Amino acid sequence: MNKKIDQFKSFLKNNNSLWSSEREQITRFVLSNPDHFSADDLYLQLKQKEYTVSRATVYRTLDLLVKSGLVVKTQLESGAYLYEHVKDLAHHDHLICNKCGKIIEFHSDGIESLQEQIAKENKFHMTGHSLRIYGICRECREEKN
Repeated sequence: MNKKIDQFKSFLKNNNSLWSSEREQITRFVLSNPDHFSADDLYLQLKQKEYTVSRATVYRTLDLLVKSGLVVKTQLESGAYLYEHVKDLAHHDHLICNKCGKIIEFHSDGIESLQEQIAKENKFHMTGHSLRIYGICRECREEKN
């Protein structure tokens, strides 16, 4: 985790932003969270642990973490955003339930290969991608019956 914190500190310095105790609290909490979360959920969790951060600082710090490449921001079909820190794992995509908001992470070599093929056919240099598939999860479909 310290390597990622140093990376974020360096990013802040290079972008004329300051490192503060509030940003450290938020960054450490985000990097230790294995799940997807909203900015408001993060703010409430920090408050429950009696961290002294404002909602605005949480939002600003999350935006900086996204710009630094340490956090990924995913938009739900409802327009809300969820965040997750970038783990040292292989790239993954998301299945997102429109009813309960559950997110299922998956990886498909076939999808990865197809995207590379499409980029190549179009003489397009791909630097990354994000795939989100929206629908209804099994639990919500079964709940309906």
